[in-house]
Amino acid sequence: MGGGKETPRQKLIGLMYLVLMALLAMNVSKSILNAFITINEKFEHAAELTHETTEGLINRIDGQLVALKSTKAAKADIKKVEEIQKAAEEIRELSKGTSNFFIKEAADMITTSDNLMPTPFYDTDDDGYFHLKHMDTLSKKDDYDTPPHIYLLEGTHEPSEKGLMVEKRLFDFRDSIVVMAAKYQEEKGGKIVKYFIDPSKIVRPHTKHDTVEFRKSVDEALKTVHPDDRDRIRRIINILTVPEGEYHKGEEHPIPWIATQFDHAVIVAAATVFTSLMNDVKMAEALAIETVSGRATAPTFKFNKVEPLAFASTSYINQGDSLNLKVMIAAYDSTEKMELHYWIDDTTRSKDNMKKFKGRAGASLPLGGSVGEHVVVGTIAVIEKGIKKWKPWKFKYSVGAPNAAVAAADLNVLYRGWDNKLKVSASGYDPSTVSVSASGGVSISKKGDFYIAKVKGSAKKVTINVTAKDAKGNSVSLAKEEFRVFPLPAPQIYFANQSIDKPVLSRSMARKASKLVAKLGNSPLNVPYEVTQFNMIVVKNGKMGTLESKSAKLTGAMKAAIKKMPSGSMLTFSGVKARKVPGGKPMPIGGIAFKLR
Repeated sequence: MGGGKETPRQKLIGLMYLVLMALLAMNVSKSILNAFITINEKFEHAAELTHETTEGLINRIDGQLVALKSTKAAKADIKKVEEIQKAAEEIRELSKGTSNFFIKEAADMITTSDNLMPTPFYDTDDDGYFHLKHMDTLSKKDDYDTPPHIYLLEGTHEPSEKGLMVEKRLFDFRDSIVVMAAKYQEEKGGKIVKYFIDPSKIVRPHTKHDTVEFRKSVDEALKTVHPDDRDRIRRIINILTVPEGEYHKGEEHPIPWIATQFDHAVIVAAATVFTSLMNDVKMAEALAIETVSGRATAPTFKFNKVEPLAFASTSYINQGDSLNLKVMIAAYDSTEKMELHYWIDDTTRSKDNMKKFKGRAGASLPLGGSVGEHVVVGTIAVIEKGIKKWKPWKFKYSVGAPNAAVAAADLNVLYRGWDNKLKVSASGYDPSTVSVSASGGVSISKKGDFYIAKVKGSAKKVTINVTAKDAKGNSVSLAKEEFRVFPLPAPQIYFANQSIDKPVLSRSMARKASKLVAKLGNSPLNVPYEVTQFNMIVVKNGKMGTLESKSAKLTGAMKAAIKKMPSGSMLTFSGVKARKVPGGKPMPIGGIAFKLR
């Protein structure tokens, strides 16, 4: 087109050719852009896994400190672990600040490129970490002007002030975290030996292929580090050290590292660079905390089971009194035998009254006695550092006269159309003489350990009566309780294991789901329901329509429509009907809608 004078027809053909080439380039770049978004997600996922590892290390340090304090260890041992805990927290805070810096840089770059994007373009989790929003929503994924404009001097490969700040933040973090991880001292031969690292000795490699001087400088810097810590700190340095630059084809001198990352880089690729740096920070954080946590020594208790435990000093109170209940987590080894020494109503612990109990861990100790209050004191064997130690314990309980109680197993109410389970106890009486009846059109039948109450009338309140016969054959009224009557609650609709409480659903989960589910959600009732039919609203060629299913399952057309829905679309189900299983009649239970992300 630049040779000589062209006819209008030639100009038109040339213009059409350029448009065609541009369209072809757009089609090629779309797959590449999506690949960068996928890589970014993988870096995010890897960072989350590393964060879980780091949290486990922090929790282990906390557990060691608890173990030392609970066993009344020496103050010096407790202080040592407290210092390790403090060092780990300082490393975590430094890492969080650096990680958030890189994610904020990516978010600011994106909003500079496209001012229609939400600001800030990141979310903050409960621990204060930033997470870049999903880049599927970007309208300028192929913008390659903004990254070099921000991080390079105009028309050159030289880093701008912000570009230099990215490098400086990375190397400042590297130097700070290795100093924190290497700082340690121990006693050897009656002398205190201090370990440290001087990061100024580390030479930056010229390129990723020219690392001889870099490796020699790292070896030199590690000479003052404790031998047990050198491998981890070397890995931290390797992860966080980037070369000065790289040679590109046709270039006489290496291109600065910042330019290799951002020159002619589309916005999604540049954002992925920052997510990769964030992931490197997380990996270095985990290695640093692993280094300092390995110095903690504390007694460990062998256990393989953790259960909630609720207890009180007494198990009986009078009306108007309060009970001081303690709830905590109990950890124990189910493979070890439990060994107890205990005394009932003998706080002097005389040898003649001592009782012994041996059984599996978690076994129950049978207690009884006459009517009134009782006190049990004793000791339990605990293995610490291979040595059996006896730990004291105490419990109060009361024995009462025969009585009866009624409790509704389903939230103290009775439901129409449901088999309500009643647990009835009448201690001190022959079970065969116990009788349960009800008013207000309620039928009572016995089934196993429960009485089943079925509400047939329209009463809103009913009374349950419990009677029994004493040794002389006389009828004795033991309990009379009033219950409220309610209809069964309507079930909620679930799709992809989510209800209307969470109106945002990922597209991947929506594509994997195959049916609608009807259930009572958080209700304590276990009422089985099944969806019998529903509609799905779709938009095609700008017109709204519906797809119908005569069961709980999505039809093929519904699944195909969901696969085509882009992020931000509304997935709506209406006209949902469900029935109680078995034998229930279908009834409308409404609809549900999700915003896909």
